Amino acid sequence: MSSVRTVESCGEVMSRWWRGRAAKKTLISAAVAAVVLYVVGDVFSTLLYGGYSYLDQAISELSAFGSPVRPLMVTVILTHNVLLLAFGVGVLRVARPRSALWWIGAMQVVEFVLVGIPTHTFWAMSSRDMATGFNDTMHITLSMVFSILVLAMMALSAVAYRGWFRFYSYATMAVVVGFGMASSFAIRGIEQNDTPWAGGFERINAYAYFAWLVVLAVMVIHHELRTPRKGGEVGGSRPKVPIPA
Repeated sequence: MSSVRTVESCGEVMSRWWRGRAAKKTLISAAVAAVVLYVVGDVFSTLLYGGYSYLDQAISELSAFGSPVRPLMVTVILTHNVLLLAFGVGVLRVARPRSALWWIGAMQVVEFVLVGIPTHTFWAMSSRDMATGFNDTMHITLSMVFSILVLAMMALSAVAYRGWFRFYSYATMAVVVGFGMASSFAIRGIEQNDTPWAGGFERINAYAYFAWLVVLAVMVIHHELRTPRKGGEVGGSRPKVPIPA
């Protein structure tokens, strides 16, 4: 009987933790871990891939079929996406239903299912020394879907949080679109093995998005998970003072 009570009490502790502020903060903070993991994976994979150019080759070439570092980079990307799924769940838990912030969380979950899993696994691109196929077409298509979802989330974040963050989100959208287009033009010479700055442009695009993710996570924690003060609601609203008759 005592063992049963112990198991039940552990379950209750975990249930309370899951419902509490700490669990929500942990889920939202997973976005920061996702960004750090991806950047570290990008750098290490580049160093391990002999002959790979950080500035002239796309990030997707690290996880491409035929890449010597494919197992490492695919593991990094999948773990990165699982962490972003946790972030999306955390956002859904703190946001008001159907609000702009809630839709960001929902899109993050959709992105994990539609794009996060298949883009670099089933539909990874082919290495430069391989013939292209349907996997390359699907990789490009899913990458476009990912870009649309990212821009939609950035636009929604500008609605959710006004002030300086709104301008920051718009500026990030401009950077992502601009350098995304530059990267697309640069990669067109891949069949001739001539893609100057394709990797550099794409990394500016990707890292700007990563920076926005980190700032968004901080904003969500700051605005949605502020510690309640005595006598007030979340955010420390002042208690009502009775008016003398």
